[in-house]
This record gives sequence, structure tokens and C-alpha cells, in this order.
Amino acid sequence: MFFTLSALLLAQLAATGQIIPAQKSTQILAASADMPKTASYLAFPALLEIGNEVLVSFKRGRSHGGDSGAVLDLLRLDAVTGKVKSRATLAGLGDQIMQMGEWVRFPNGDIASYIDAQQKAAPARIGLRVVRSRDGGKTFDPVERVGAVDGVEYGYAFEAITEGPTTWMLAMTFTNLSAGKSVYPPRPVSGSVDVIRSDDSGKTWRFVRNLTKEFSDIPINESSFARHGGGFIVAARGYDNRQWLLKTDGAFQLQRKVNLTSANTFIKSYVGRPRVFARDGGWYLMGRNYTDKGPMRLSLFRFDPGTLAITRHVLLDNSEGENVTDGYYAAPWWAKRDGRTNFNVVTYKGMAGRSPDIVRLEFQWEEAR
Repeated sequence: MFFTLSALLLAQLAATGQIIPAQKSTQILAASADMPKTASYLAFPALLEIGNEVLVSFKRGRSHGGDSGAVLDLLRLDAVTGKVKSRATLAGLGDQIMQMGEWVRFPNGDIASYIDAQQKAAPARIGLRVVRSRDGGKTFDPVERVGAVDGVEYGYAFEAITEGPTTWMLAMTFTNLSAGKSVYPPRPVSGSVDVIRSDDSGKTWRFVRNLTKEFSDIPINESSFARHGGGFIVAARGYDNRQWLLKTDGAFQLQRKVNLTSANTFIKSYVGRPRVFARDGGWYLMGRNYTDKGPMRLSLFRFDPGTLAITRHVLLDNSEGENVTDGYYAAPWWAKRDGRTNFNVVTYKGMAGRSPDIVRLEFQWEEAR
């Protein structure tokens, strides 16, 4: 069931330069209220489409971070309706913290979730862990340690692209892990965002390029990328409250970069957990956004892949300016139903300091795009 905004509210919001979809539906996929109080903080969803299903992983713990024993849970959704078919635990490892799982689809058909494994005691990062499915997502192997890549152990994987026999991944180093090197004096535990590559479906990896250095040592962490022609487009969140769009060649050498925060009045800071993607001839960036000094919102930006300039800003959630205190790491998928294409967004949302829920938002793609 779609919810339709009033014409008056749409007109008021349009006056601010923000486009608000007139039709939207909201579904709670996993409610914090339904979980044990000791593990009711639900956050950081990531999704993968496999045939008629969508796999959604998310953290289930006690807080945003530092919560020993937090696990990754797995939802199976019907790809057309978004209906939840089942929920189970995907990864758990004693007192360790399973956080920020990121899906990878390999050339041999395997799928895997790369996990930002942590511990409560400092330093938090203990190195990437992975769970792998060899049967199309029906079952998953136990949690394993990824280990060092050309002498460096990574702690946080952001995204992966598979083309032919090759998989590229964006991942981050940390100073407490092997050969981690800090380039950010204000953030001494964080290192660089690197590109690594596998040509054997994730059995082994090798270093490709240090993007932090390539991008002139801009202080970045959460990043996303997508193939554009013979190169790539990268979106990177800055520790210094700036958001970047960047274009590289096929070897990840910088060709162009734009500071979106300084170029746009409707981006006041970084875009949290950015996701960049192309669809139906358009290029998009989606993530947590601060349009003003108020609460966070979920935004979808359309941009020109040549100039990297934003050409359209769609406010997907919290146009009302409610007190959302944690949320809006989001991932999309599209599904046809009743003769139209629907734009589905899985995200998390917590109000007024309460534990977040895992939520699905649905829009008519022709309106949102």
C-alpha cells in the first residue's frame, strides 16, 4: 500500500529544492521490539539478489558499536513483494562483534559476506572475517579469517565488483592490523581505503591501489564504486565532514574529483555509507544525508557521470524532520509488480535514541528516478 503525501506538503518541500516522491510505502522487516532486550539493536543492512529472493544481512546487538557478542542475522525476502520468508543467524563468533557485513558474488557462483569483525577492548578491529555459500545462498560455511593481503590485513570491506574472472573490493586498513599505516592525525586508528583484487573467486587477494593516497590523501573511510566505461566512479565519505565523487581510469588512477558538500547547499556534511549505482541510463548516489543542522535524512542524488555534478535531489525519508538518531545505511533493489517497476530500499531507522528497526521503503521508480 502506497502512502500519498498531500499536495500542500509537496509544494512546501519543492520550494526548498528537494524532490519528495508523492507515493511511498514502508514495511518493518525486523522490529527491535520483537527481539530480546539484550540483542535488540538492529542496524547496517546489506542486500544481495539471488533469483526470486533477496538476502538481507544486518547486525543484531545491544548498541551502535562496542557490543560484545553481536551477530549478523539473515533475512530472506520475496524479491517481488518484499515479504519476509525467514530469519536466521548468518554469523556469530563468541564475544566478538560481527558488524557491517558486505556481500560479494564471485565468478564461480559462490557468494560471501565479508564482516568487519571487532572486539570491545581497544583496538577494536581484529581483521576481516568471511562466511561463504557454495550452493547459491542456501547454506553458509562457518566464519573464517581472511588474513593478510600482500602483508596487510584489512578490517572493513565496503563493496565489490565482479567482472569475468576478476573481483575488485574496496577495503580499509587499521593501524593495529599488520602493516596498517595511519594518514589521519585526528583519527590515528584508521589507515587507507585500498582496492584489492581476486582472480580465483576470493581464495586469494592482491593489492591494487591505495585510493587514499591516489586521491591526494583526502581523509576518507566508507566508500562505494561502480564501473563507468573503461574506468570507475567512486563515492567516498570524508572524516572531515565532506563527501566526494571521483572518477578514475581502469587502473584506479584519479581523473576527476568533486567535493559535493561545498558544491551543494542540500549536503551539509558527509553522506553516510554511500552507495553509487547506475540504472536505466541514470547515475545515482544514495545514503544518510544532513540537509541542514537538523536530524539525518535519507537522500537519493542523481548526478552527471561526466561532470560529477548533482542534477536532482530526492528526499526518500524523513521529510518531516523527525528525531531520527541512528539510521540510513541503505541498499537498493528493483522489482516489477502490477505492470510497474518499484524501487525498494532496505535501511535501518531508530527514533529518539531507541533501538532501530530494519525497514523496507518502496517507491515508484519512474517517480523517484
